[in-house]
Amino acid sequence: MTNTHSMMARLTAGALALVLAAVGLVGCDRAGSAGGPGATAPGAKQPLYGQADDTFNLTAPAVSVKQGDAAKGAIGIKRGTNFDQDVTLAFEGLPKGLTLDPTGLVLKSGETDAKFTLTAGDDAAPGEYTVKVVGHPGRGGDATNQFTLTVAKKDSFTLSMPFWTTGLKQGETKAVAITITRDKRFDQDVNVQFDGLPKGVTVEPADAVIKNGEAEAKFVLKAGDDAGLGDFAVKVTGHPTKGADATHEFKFTVAKK
Repeated sequence: MTNTHSMMARLTAGALALVLAAVGLVGCDRAGSAGGPGATAPGAKQPLYGQADDTFNLTAPAVSVKQGDAAKGAIGIKRGTNFDQDVTLAFEGLPKGLTLDPTGLVLKSGETDAKFTLTAGDDAAPGEYTVKVVGHPGRGGDATNQFTLTVAKKDSFTLSMPFWTTGLKQGETKAVAITITRDKRFDQDVNVQFDGLPKGVTVEPADAVIKNGEAEAKFVLKAGDDAGLGDFAVKVTGHPTKGADATHEFKFTVAKK
């Protein structure tokens, strides 16, 4: 009798191990679910041992991107022994201001991952988001997973003038400088332009570049003999290689010679 009970216990343990193995293969990690012909719907009876060979799971590492920049990512696939289908991928929950390239992403049979690029606009809201990825095979159920998308504030800069107001007379020339204050990781060159100069007033050079590592750009402000008199405000625009422009208002006065 003891031997019979011992044999039954071993058989029961073995059967339980087979069921757990099947559940483990067909199941998913905390964030996702398996797909394919071998996957069962939530709440349905677990598939028989071996059906997990015809399923697949997705892997989705986290992605971080800055405003005005782009970042690369990849969705991976773990295939059961008998699963060889193409899988079409869809993304749900991408925040406003983020674009995906390519939009029609497919994991081809034989491939282990599908690469993509996420581009964040200058107006993308900084924060941490959860993006759901759905993998749709030609036959069988969809697989899902999710990844964390972090949108960080862009590295930026500001422009300023050494003096609030500059005064010059008709026919006079005066040197001015535009200074730059950079955020910690902002290392781009910045092109500087003046917009809205009054008639008879010029700036040389008309275009200048504040190189990475430089603190300012020097200009010469010239008022012709016929320059209009009065107080003026000129818009100074700093245009980086990537990301949003910065602007500053430059005020000056032209007096009679």
